[in-house]
Amino acid sequence: MIFNKKKRSNTTTTLEVCELDPDICVLSLEECLKFVTKAQNIIHFTSPHRKQKELRLDLDSYQLIFKGGGSISKQDVIQCERIKEVRYATECFGLLKLEDVQLELCITIKFKIPNAFLWGTFSFEAFDEEAAQRWVHTLRLLQRSNLHKRYPGREKEIFINRVPYFLQVAADNREMEVKDLKVFLCNMCNYNIDTVDLNDIMEELNIDESSPISLDHLRSIYDKLAYNPKVVSEYFDSKSIEENGSDKSRSFPLFSEDTVTSSEMAEFLELHDSTLSPPNIINKYGCNEEMTREQFLEFLYSDENSIFERSTKVEDLMDSPMCHYWVASSHNTFLTGNQLKSKSSVEAYVQALLSGCKCIELDLWERQGTIMILHGYTLTSMVEADEVLAVIDMYAFRVSPYPVILSVENHLGNSMQEKFAKMLKERFKDKLLTAPLNDGGVLPSPVMLMNKIIIKDKKRMKDELEPSHYNQDIVKNGEIYFETALHANDWTKRMVFMTTDFLYYSYFSQDADDYRTLANFSTESENTPRITDLHHSEPWFWGTVDPQAATHYVSEYIVNMKKQNGNDVKLTGDFAIRPSSQFPGENVLIFLDCNNSPKKIKIKSRSEEGHPRYSIEEYVDAPTFDTLYALVKHYQRIPFSVKGVPLILRNSIEEPRNFEKEIWFHYNASLEDSEKRLACVKRDGAFLVREQPDNNFRLVFRCSGAIKQCRLRQDGRLWIIGKSHFDGLTKLVEYYKKYPLYCTRNNQQIKLTEPVKKIPVDDVNISTYLTTSYITCEDIKSQKPQEAYIATEDYKGKSDGEMTFLEGAILKNVERDHIHLGWCIGDYGPRKQRYIPYKLLQPYEWEDEENKDNPLGNMCAGMIQLKNSIPRIHKVSDDPCKPHFISIRCEGKEEYRLGFDHYETMEAWFFALSNAKKPKQRSLKGSKLKQNPVYANLVIYAQSKPAPNELTDDHIQHISYKEMHSVDENKLLTYTKKPTYLNVIKCTNKCMLRVYPKGTRTASSNFDPLTSWNYGCQLVALNYQTPDKPMQLNFGKFSLCNGGCGYVRKPEDMISGQFDPSKDTFPNSIALFITVISGRMLSSEEGNLPKVKISLEGLDCDPGEEVTRPSKSSLAPFWNEKLGLLSLNPDMAMIRFEVTDSNDFGDDKFIGHCTFPVKMLKTGFRSVPLFDGYGDRIPMASLLVYTEKEKLKPDDPERELHRIRREILQLNEYLSELTAPTQYDIDRLSAIENKYFTLKDKIKLDDIANSIYELDELVRNWKFSFDAKKSIKRSQVSVCE
Repeated sequence: MIFNKKKRSNTTTTLEVCELDPDICVLSLEECLKFVTKAQNIIHFTSPHRKQKELRLDLDSYQLIFKGGGSISKQDVIQCERIKEVRYATECFGLLKLEDVQLELCITIKFKIPNAFLWGTFSFEAFDEEAAQRWVHTLRLLQRSNLHKRYPGREKEIFINRVPYFLQVAADNREMEVKDLKVFLCNMCNYNIDTVDLNDIMEELNIDESSPISLDHLRSIYDKLAYNPKVVSEYFDSKSIEENGSDKSRSFPLFSEDTVTSSEMAEFLELHDSTLSPPNIINKYGCNEEMTREQFLEFLYSDENSIFERSTKVEDLMDSPMCHYWVASSHNTFLTGNQLKSKSSVEAYVQALLSGCKCIELDLWERQGTIMILHGYTLTSMVEADEVLAVIDMYAFRVSPYPVILSVENHLGNSMQEKFAKMLKERFKDKLLTAPLNDGGVLPSPVMLMNKIIIKDKKRMKDELEPSHYNQDIVKNGEIYFETALHANDWTKRMVFMTTDFLYYSYFSQDADDYRTLANFSTESENTPRITDLHHSEPWFWGTVDPQAATHYVSEYIVNMKKQNGNDVKLTGDFAIRPSSQFPGENVLIFLDCNNSPKKIKIKSRSEEGHPRYSIEEYVDAPTFDTLYALVKHYQRIPFSVKGVPLILRNSIEEPRNFEKEIWFHYNASLEDSEKRLACVKRDGAFLVREQPDNNFRLVFRCSGAIKQCRLRQDGRLWIIGKSHFDGLTKLVEYYKKYPLYCTRNNQQIKLTEPVKKIPVDDVNISTYLTTSYITCEDIKSQKPQEAYIATEDYKGKSDGEMTFLEGAILKNVERDHIHLGWCIGDYGPRKQRYIPYKLLQPYEWEDEENKDNPLGNMCAGMIQLKNSIPRIHKVSDDPCKPHFISIRCEGKEEYRLGFDHYETMEAWFFALSNAKKPKQRSLKGSKLKQNPVYANLVIYAQSKPAPNELTDDHIQHISYKEMHSVDENKLLTYTKKPTYLNVIKCTNKCMLRVYPKGTRTASSNFDPLTSWNYGCQLVALNYQTPDKPMQLNFGKFSLCNGGCGYVRKPEDMISGQFDPSKDTFPNSIALFITVISGRMLSSEEGNLPKVKISLEGLDCDPGEEVTRPSKSSLAPFWNEKLGLLSLNPDMAMIRFEVTDSNDFGDDKFIGHCTFPVKMLKTGFRSVPLFDGYGDRIPMASLLVYTEKEKLKPDDPERELHRIRREILQLNEYLSELTAPTQYDIDRLSAIENKYFTLKDKIKLDDIANSIYELDELVRNWKFSFDAKKSIKRSQVSVCE
């Protein structure tokens, strides 16, 4: 049999691949599905419990459903298209460590979790061996079969069939109702829709509100919202094209009727894409040799019509030396989060290798006789090296057979190195490269090194000085509580790193950051109504109102209606409902009888089978309803009797707008007036609410010296901000006085603190009140980080507006606009924008040689100098807040206190601090380390050597092809800025060069890899756990090219040494014109205003971007905007489509991207598939574009425009940083302005309209910007006088 039952060992990892039974391997997918679609008994492993459940595959919704009593929640299903891997117990460490289980029956499913780096895990034990093998075989077949895309419309069908499980109506054994529709649209589609609009759609589709909602109803509503008929009518309907005068060069009159025939489709494909077969397309997407408009649109959005063709096989011969290829590389592969205190995991190696990564990092340390992998000198967790090697052995060549490089950071002693060498040989056997090949004096090719594992490390056979990672040794680190005399009894948990000279501390530990925030709109008020209760959004439902106020409201309503319509007006049936003040859970119906007199009837509420039922109290046999909404809808059609008189509910009596009396409410106030009023109040959190004539409301507030405005939406009587709902504007404002409304990029939490009154604004000059940090809402995303300073002395603030800090504190976002008065404004931890005496600060540069090795990087809040001082350390234990703490008092300085939860921990720190003041006769630059010869012999072709300060011709001549330099991003930039910058390319044509992130990137952010690639650097190490733009570029370069094998060959001119990345003239330049037509399923949790940004990423001469306007729909947005870009070197350029959504604050939130090399771009009508930040396809999300490509001639004016465009953008960036312009700046502006407008007259505007418009806007705004800065300067001078 196949399985080897293994005894568990504490010393050796028993991970191995197992084969399937041949009899099961021959089963077809259909045969396997018959087994797994029936419920099977399993034992589900959930640490530390084991639960018996039923598991089955539901083909209609294409998900695994496991049930063990109770209802099925969203956590009880696994969507099959998200399954990444299916493992046996012998392939999974988690199951190998379990006791009392039959390994041959145990299975683990790894699946993608949206917007998360690590995959989810579902482990279970099947009831027998055959069942286990059937499950594994079936799930692996499903992975390869793409069953969720078997036929057009299948993804949409699966999406609709999942709705009952999402809403839990399947588990509750009930039918869907109207109230579920809004949950479906708001939560599954992230599509906010008002109740009134939803009712209109249901009426248009003839859906009865009182009847159960079927899947067909859901499908009809979804199609109504997600299908945009403008696409076909604008570009493919012959009548509309003729009537609208559409651009015939970008249209194809395909539809004269409602369908298109096979012959018409053949004509279209002949011009559009001759590689596609018309009969196959018609048969697949149409019916009876015809296609409807909806079916044709489905084809346009399909992956078959993709804008690029994903490479599924290796196209290169792979026979060139290794240095001729870019190689997908990872930095600190074992980490799952930041560089300071995140978890390490072997699964991070699995995911990196399965994504095509071919260079992974191992940081080796000895811990209690065991070789571990961890990020040294930090609080990150560790994993056993043996487990990591086992995973590498299993996954190294799953994606492609080409070599894998293990980049080793070696901190082991001599004996442990020999042990590690033995582990490598035993684990990898013949896969490990142990001797040079017959290479002919150059690096071998990937073909020669197929299925080989290469060790990259320093190769030292003599005693050599081993450079330390930091200029100072880290003696001790940990998370401890921190208090100072300036902040008595304010114990804050911080990360602390102690070196021989300094004690570095962070602002706060991430675990201690327990304040609430609405930055992602996830926090909701305790009084926030559930969106499933439809009556909350109706105008007839009032909030908590006492009976007297309710009577007053109704009386005011009667008086107002008589004033408007005369005393004879009939108000019979006008009504409202309010919660009962005496009986919680009950409601009161208030209505007007035939005499316009107010009456009250109690609405009873009782529970039936766990669900509420409502009825009118007056009737014994009154019908019951599951919602107040349904009750009202019923009695708006069917009369009820009041003392024998039938009465139908008619018009709503709306709750009065009491918020109009608040001082923060400004009726009919323009944005300009609001800005002027807020400009007079220099405190963050100052706010007002303005109403525009079209009944639109905006919350305007101050934030970090800027003014932001937030959209407030109404749904009946509900007030909506982001995903939170409030039953009144006043409640919304009061809530955000207590809890943060907005979180800035610097983690500043903004609450509503000070309401702004309505004052005259005619004489208010904004420039007098606002500093140069003032920016508009549209520009806030491009604001540059301000300077950082370090405090030279302690300072105790004398008022709430002044900052309190210690010597060594690092203050960020310092603005120097008030230096003439001796003050500046800055941030220190959670305290933002407070006044600081400027004379107590000195500039702090993160990248200085003295500071770049700060172990906390830009998370550092300050440092305590231990060197050159004699601290007096005392153990004290009489503080009730923190009974165990150490006090440190340096000469002439304030006292610091370090608090601990345990006495033993305090003693360890006391010992370390006591020894820190003792002088040590040792080198702080490094330590001597002799490399073990057994291990050294395994370092063959990637021998790390210290990088010189400059890559000279002499250095390149003497460097060996077997050697490799590893430099951080800053050192590479210094290479590229020196006169010998071309030597970087010469060096990379001889040997390999690795670039890794600088040490201050403690949050695991990534640097821009383009510069490294442009200079030929093969190994650009990125943090794979961070889904940012650099990783998206990495995805486009490696996952989509050359079969995703992890190796991409560099261009011939770079290999031959003829390439100069600083040039801006290339023979193969092209102009790209992309019309962004529409999109589908571009929804996010933030809002419904998606927009598309298209950018070119490549050489310095190439980058440019164009952005569409925001669309008003997210399910089926329509832009129809033509954008133009110029690529001077398409061989090196990548094109990136990024879709973002504007939330209620106007901030852009990432939805998806598509990044790929320009040379892969196809022309015509194309679908742009969207991927998330980790490179996984977003179901059904895509764009529809029309692309054109034109080759430029050497004398085309567009080339000159492109050069001026670069010059203008660089000048604009420079001008934006000026506090006040000089005469030189004004002369420089005038010169480039004249040059630009002279060229503009020579160019046809139609060809490059967007570029011209963008530059016009920049040039037009320059003078305004200069005038504003002059005004600010004048106002500052007047203050001084």
